[in-house]
Amino acid sequence: MAGTPSRKPLESPKPDGANLVKPERMQAVLESIRDAGEKGITKAALTRRLGGVAPRTVDRAIQLLEEQGARFGKDRQGRPPVIHFTLEKGPEWDTRITPHARMALEVALMALEGTATELWYDQLEGLRKLADSHLSTRDRDLFKALQEHVCVRGGADDQQALDTKMLTQVLLALGHPDGSRELELTYQAASTGRTSTRTVIPFTLTHDVFSGGAFLLAWDPAKQEPRHFRLARIVEAKALGRRGLIPDKGPMEQARDCQIGGWFSPGTPFRIQLRISGTNWPQALLDAPPALPSVEVRKEKGGTVLLTFLATEPSGPTRFILQFGPDAEVLEPKTLRTHLASVIKTMGAKYR
Repeated sequence: MAGTPSRKPLESPKPDGANLVKPERMQAVLESIRDAGEKGITKAALTRRLGGVAPRTVDRAIQLLEEQGARFGKDRQGRPPVIHFTLEKGPEWDTRITPHARMALEVALMALEGTATELWYDQLEGLRKLADSHLSTRDRDLFKALQEHVCVRGGADDQQALDTKMLTQVLLALGHPDGSRELELTYQAASTGRTSTRTVIPFTLTHDVFSGGAFLLAWDPAKQEPRHFRLARIVEAKALGRRGLIPDKGPMEQARDCQIGGWFSPGTPFRIQLRISGTNWPQALLDAPPALPSVEVRKEKGGTVLLTFLATEPSGPTRFILQFGPDAEVLEPKTLRTHLASVIKTMGAKYR
């Protein structure tokens, strides 16, 4: 059975078959109603905005806009009552965005910047400019007013600029329409500062708030295991023509789903259970559970909460747990309890 052809979105106002309204006048009517905001605008005011056109031209423009997907509020005000038009939904071809949608984008961009500011700066600026160009004059003013009342803090501030040429090669290898291509990397080790060159098969990009970094998760054929490469430490990258073959994507998916702070292990995931107490922590965790693998937060009697999640390596969970100080107790696994006890003992020795 043949499928129904998908309907393509309109890119501009449809021409008026009766030739009463030009496309630019339809656009002008739409923008005038949009700029009027919640107060709305009357037909008489619209005719004046359009340079004194006939009222029937405005009627026809509104009818055409509605046929093309627009929805208008029509509130009768005054005595005698006069219709005031407000815009509830733009037509199918409308490319404007609302200030609230722009603010949602801004909060998302600010949150991403807060975890790796310089890494994504150029790409984020391009997205901001594109969004700003699709705001109406009135909505741009409203967005600026909203922007003054939004603040995003937390995370890390990575001041290393991301090499655009390197990122382009990574994306070319990762996003090839016929499947990932092999990628030749020159990488600088964090511990020694030495560089080495290797060929890997890219799997996904990850961005981790706990580490404040952007990573490339890739399969390393030489070591036959998943590897995480911090993007800021990739000195050079070159997408190769050969298609990359990952023998088993299961370990890659596990590394992607169970990494915390950039740390993961090829071993079997283990379940971590914490009891969190304190004045504010329990409710904060119930209100906003952390973005950890398979996380669950359960309220207990006495005001504490049980926090459970999965991990494959102790370093990431340790970094997360230590932020709670004495308000956190690891209940399981015992190996993590032992590991934390050793870490805390070493810390305590430094303050004697």
